[in-house]
This record gives sequence, C-alpha cells and structure tokens, in this order.
Amino acid sequence: MSGRPAFFDRLQGWWDGHAQGGRPPHREALSPIEIMPMLPHLLMLDLSGPVPRVLWAGTAVKEAVGGNPGDQPLDRTPLGGPEAAAAIARMIAEARPVEARLGGRPALLCPLTDDTGAVTAALAGLARPDP
Repeated sequence: MSGRPAFFDRLQGWWDGHAQGGRPPHREALSPIEIMPMLPHLLMLDLSGPVPRVLWAGTAVKEAVGGNPGDQPLDRTPLGGPEAAAAIARMIAEARPVEARLGGRPALLCPLTDDTGAVTAALAGLARPDP
C-alpha cells in the first residue's frame, strides 16, 4: 500500500508499546484514553466465535459504511468478504499487525489476546479509500 495513513503508525506504535516479548497485547491493555485520538477510525473485532464479529466501531467507520456495523458478523457488513477473512487469518497466524483492505479501504489489523494467549480479538484501524 502506498501512502500509509499516519494514524496507522500511531496504532502500530500503541500495539508495539503494549506487546511484550513480541507477543500481542492482552485485550485488557486497551485504554480509551490512549486510543482516543484514533477512536473514530477504529473498530473492534471479536474472533472468539465461529465467525469474526464487529463489537464496536468509531464514528468515522460508521460514516464510511453508512451505518453501525457493531454487534454483527463482519461478513454481513460492507467491510467483510474473502479479502477480510484472509487478512484476519494472516494476522492470527503471524500474531502481528497486518495491513489489509476491508471493504476496499486500507486497514491495519492488530491482534489482541485473551488470558490463554490466544488471539481472540483485533483492533482495526480503517482509512479513507485510496484516491
């Protein structure tokens, strides 16, 4: 991807600052105060069930998709699809943030773990579509 959005660097910095020993941060590491400047462009995905589910989305994400994608399976939103599923699988396998496209928009998917160390959530930053 060309012209990486600046807030991807901030989101990557947050992730790097909370990762320990190269392992993804725990889901409880999320602090609204720390992520507040990025919050409008973020969405949280629950990966613990049979399909990825959007837990919540920031205001810019809601505007981008024409409504609230929260509390529904990702593949039932404009952000889902095969490309999103492949990116999530890669993020889980690598246990590192990955750049991808969700609904045709540049995204940075950042894995988060549960108490067992398994990647069961993702914090995703969504950018404007490429011109």
